[in-house]
Amino acid sequence: MLALSVLLAGAVSAQTGKVAGRVVDAQSGGAVIGASVLVVDTDRGASTDVDGYYSVIGIRPGTYSVRVSAIGYGTRVVEGVRVQINRTTDLDVELAEETTQTEEVIVRAERPIVQRDLTSSAASISSEELEALPVQSFSDVVNLQAGVVEGHFRGGRTGEVAYLVDGVPVNDVYDQSFAFQVENEAIQEVEVISGTFNAEYGQAQSGVVNIVTKDGGEDYAVSLTAYGGGYATGASDLFERPESVSATGNVEANGSLSGPVPGFGSRLTFFASGRVVRNDGYLYGRRVVQPVYAETDQRVPVEVDGRTVYVPALGDSTLASLNWGEQETAQLKLTGQVFGGRLALNGLLQTDRGQNYDHLFRYNPDGQTTVHGRSASIIGTYTLLFSGSTFLDLKAATFQNAVDEYVYEDPLDSRYPRDTALRELSPNFSFYLGGARPTQFARETRTSVGRFDVTSQVTRRHLVKGGAEVKLHDLALDRFDVLNNASTGFEPDIPPAGTPAHVSYDQQPIEASVYVQDKMEFDYLVVNAGVRLDYFDARTEVPSDFTQPRTSERRATEAKWQLSPRLGLAYPISEAGVVHVAYGHFFQMPPFDFLFTNPDYIFDPELGLGRPFGYADLEPQQTVAYEVGLQQGFSNTVGLDLTVYYKDIRNLLGTRIETIAAGVGEDFQLSRYGRYVNRDYGNVRGVTVSFERRPLDGFGLNVDYTYQIAEANASDPRDRLLAEQAGNEPVKQLVPVEWDRRHQLNVRAAVGQADRSFGLVSLVAQLGSGLPYTPTQADQRTGVENSARRPGVATVDLFATRVVRLGGLEPGLFLRVYNLLDARNVTNVYTDTGLPTPNLRYYSGAALGLNSKDEFLRRPDFYVAPRLVQVGVSLDL
Repeated sequence: MLALSVLLAGAVSAQTGKVAGRVVDAQSGGAVIGASVLVVDTDRGASTDVDGYYSVIGIRPGTYSVRVSAIGYGTRVVEGVRVQINRTTDLDVELAEETTQTEEVIVRAERPIVQRDLTSSAASISSEELEALPVQSFSDVVNLQAGVVEGHFRGGRTGEVAYLVDGVPVNDVYDQSFAFQVENEAIQEVEVISGTFNAEYGQAQSGVVNIVTKDGGEDYAVSLTAYGGGYATGASDLFERPESVSATGNVEANGSLSGPVPGFGSRLTFFASGRVVRNDGYLYGRRVVQPVYAETDQRVPVEVDGRTVYVPALGDSTLASLNWGEQETAQLKLTGQVFGGRLALNGLLQTDRGQNYDHLFRYNPDGQTTVHGRSASIIGTYTLLFSGSTFLDLKAATFQNAVDEYVYEDPLDSRYPRDTALRELSPNFSFYLGGARPTQFARETRTSVGRFDVTSQVTRRHLVKGGAEVKLHDLALDRFDVLNNASTGFEPDIPPAGTPAHVSYDQQPIEASVYVQDKMEFDYLVVNAGVRLDYFDARTEVPSDFTQPRTSERRATEAKWQLSPRLGLAYPISEAGVVHVAYGHFFQMPPFDFLFTNPDYIFDPELGLGRPFGYADLEPQQTVAYEVGLQQGFSNTVGLDLTVYYKDIRNLLGTRIETIAAGVGEDFQLSRYGRYVNRDYGNVRGVTVSFERRPLDGFGLNVDYTYQIAEANASDPRDRLLAEQAGNEPVKQLVPVEWDRRHQLNVRAAVGQADRSFGLVSLVAQLGSGLPYTPTQADQRTGVENSARRPGVATVDLFATRVVRLGGLEPGLFLRVYNLLDARNVTNVYTDTGLPTPNLRYYSGAALGLNSKDEFLRRPDFYVAPRLVQVGVSLDL
């Protein structure tokens, strides 16, 4: 089926760039006709036309040498030509006559500070730039871009960003998250589009992250990196942890091997990489109790502050991390020439394990669930060059992403305590005195993708692309809480499937799209114009009458589609100034979990509004975006970018309250329940200012500032349900969304070079104003939703490296320090004070468990991680 998809339809996302320009006579300035232009170490080249112009398309991102030659002229080689994804690198060349020049002339290209064909806000980060930043993953780099706040692109909700690897979308449609991690070591270039984007990209409303992975070279290369470190903070009263800083609390080892496959030479190359990382986390608890249950008369009495607390079983009080994580990844990419084209096969594997902090389990860490993740992907790309101006990309991929969560893998494990344990063993202001979370959760997403993309330089002015895409999904979910009570004979048991206590489903929705796009490059104007058609079908059934959710007849869901025009203009106003204008319509289905959650439509009176139902016939969410920007260069290394943007967002996911009708054979008549619908809306307006000084004389600087207002009638799709449950009036006006950071300043500075005596020191500083929250007193709202602000944040990260010489080796020693100043940045607050400490007047009563009231109200998880120090070594062979 996947092979058929490739033949019938395909994807559209180009992962290549273009080099274009004019070749002229150095003396007369006249056109050199028929000159040969070759991008060295590739099969890409072109000849100049009667006016001396040429275009070389389909070049993978990277830095190249370009050789230009012509009969009667000497040869000129231009080194350091940077090619970026979806960008045109302008390269004009002068050739001297052969009588005056007999040797090959080598010159160095200067990358212009202003990108004249940039019609929307985007940034490209090369592998070399990734290596010079204090980041552990590409997502850290994404959050350093103007207009991006903690994964939110220009005020959009999370999940509104399309992630692509080698041109293949890899979002897990269950929650629209990135399905797996691509290691920095394996990345050739990352393109981050934070503004409007071309018609070739779809199923995204706010941005695109485009990752191109490395190929193997003609020579063997080995790269190894390892580091160790731990958290170093003086706030021991807040962050309980081992007494000394551990050199193994945060460890990583990664490496790569690349080169020709033995016996094939340059015809077949490989790139392999792997990574193992372990982080003990910074939030600790103690094994004061065990995750068990005992009858009251069998519990252990413990004297605490003059009172007796009865505990099922005491632990050994050893420290235990409550937010640890570990991950292993592996990648193997093969690239070769097959049937006259370029074939690349890329396989990625990933496993994860870890825990998410739960404050109530501070004394009972072994009763908390562990999350296990597994991801696997195979991406195949075949590029066939029809001519020097036209090529075809065929892409096929399949990936799966699975998540399991449990305390004990076997739901019938005899160690599962009574299902009432947590309720019984949680006295006032107390951590759990025993028990274990009974959650058993398993889900898996399988996606098959087929795509094609045709790119043609039709004329010197028009680069036309067209393509199509089909994605077939299979989403499976199984969720229940283990039962252990009198009805099960006090033995662990699984509740019956198809009931509110045991939800499961297996759904196979389908997505498809086609697009066409024309990039028109004139001397006075660059135009990106295109249109995209998106299609979605949930391929399932929903009730025809929601007042009768159990007995109503089911009807088939309707197919959804949208035609989305996109337009971008870039207008040079001077040699070093370009104005751009962009406009577009964007289409995206909500995360599929909201379509299929609780598909049984069986009302549970115990949960009521707390158990909303999915709706598989949801409409797509829609955004109309506008932006106007100016790029201005002041020299070859100094430039400024100013962009103003606005987004109008409709059909956002929300909830509706339904009432079960009376007298129609329904259970729980006149009860109310919630279901997901398209009802929310919002808008975002903002401005970004970015300053760049490219590295020169050992110093580089990037500064960007974002001012933004992001408002909606709801931040969370469940806001209406939550308001109803709390007895509050639902919002009927636009309010700031929870991630509305009005001011964000990012500074990146680099001094020195890694191979010089001083080495390289890189600093990243981020300052942001506080995020909003809703003020309350004694659980009663005292202001409009999100009308107050948390404290602002400020953090500094450091990266220092130096290459040393040891015999014939040149290892690099490096130091990374995150949160260099050990700042106590606040991530959450008590809503009565707006601080991470509460107003005790509204928290009356004494602690009745093993802990003190002060300890219970002290929330280390309300702060970012303290200072993390890593020391490591890298070696390239």
